[in-house]
Amino acid sequence: MLVKIFLFQYLKGLMRAFRVEDLPIESKMLTKALDEAQRKVENYFFDIRKQFEYDEVLNSQRDRVYTERRRALMLDNLQSLIIEYSELTMDDILGANIGSDAPKESWDLEKLIAKLQQYCYLLNDLTPDLLRSQCSSYEELQDYLCLRDCGAYLQKRDMVEKQSEGLMKEAERFLILSNIDRLWKEHLQVLKFVQQAVGLRGYAQRDPLIEYKLEGYNLFLDMMAQIRRNVIYSIYQFQPVMVNQDQEEKSDKLVTNGRSSNQKPDPVGAVESSSSAASPQASA
Repeated sequence: MLVKIFLFQYLKGLMRAFRVEDLPIESKMLTKALDEAQRKVENYFFDIRKQFEYDEVLNSQRDRVYTERRRALMLDNLQSLIIEYSELTMDDILGANIGSDAPKESWDLEKLIAKLQQYCYLLNDLTPDLLRSQCSSYEELQDYLCLRDCGAYLQKRDMVEKQSEGLMKEAERFLILSNIDRLWKEHLQVLKFVQQAVGLRGYAQRDPLIEYKLEGYNLFLDMMAQIRRNVIYSIYQFQPVMVNQDQEEKSDKLVTNGRSSNQKPDPVGAVESSSSAASPQASA
C-alpha cells in the first residue's frame, strides 16, 4: 500500500516488471524508499491529528457560545441573565479604572464615575464623596456598585414596561442574539488569521498549537465580555417611542429611537481626557 501511494513511479514500474510485489524486499534502494514513504505517511496523519486539535479548540468555544445562545432563546424571563451580565460588566469597569490591588488613597473616583455615567445615565447621582462614605475597601465598592447597577437595570426595565408590557423582554432577547451572532462571526474570522500566523512561530521554537490555544482563549474571553458590554449598554440606551403607522392600519407600533453615532463608547476602558470642550455661544 505504501508503494502504491508514496513511492516514485519508476520504482513502481520496476516492481511490476520484476514481479517482486509479494517477495521479501532485500534491496537497499527499495528499503530506503519505503522508509521515506513511511515518514510521509506519519507526517500526513500527524497533520490530520494537529488539525483535529485545532478544531477541538474551536469546537469547545462553539459549544460555549451556543449554550449562551440557547439560554437567551429558552429562558422565558431574561432578567437573571441580564443581571449576571451587568455584574460582570461592572467588575470589568472597576478592574480597568481602579484595580483590586490599588489602595483606597490612590482611587481615581472622578475617572471611575465618569466612566460609570457614560455606561449608565441612571447612575448620575454618584459622587466621589458618596463612594468614599459608602465604601472602605475594594470589595465594598464592588458590592455597592453592583447593587446600584442592578437597581438601575430594574428601573430601566420598569420604564420600558410601562410603555408596552413585554417589550423589554423582546428587546433583551434581540440584543443578546444579535450581538452573539455578529461577534461570533467576527471571532471565527480572527481565529483563521491566528491559525495562519502561529504557524510561523515554529521557527522560534514555540509550539504553534499552544500559541493558538492561548491566543484563541484570550480572544474568546474578550468576545464574551464584549457581548455582555454591548447588551447592557444597549439596554440602557434603549428608548422606545410611539410612532403612528399608515392610517390604513390604524395601529401604533413601538420602535427604538436610533442614534446618529455609529461608534459606541467603550463602557469599560479608562476615560480619555479631552483637550477641548464645547461652550455655549454668548449672545450679543
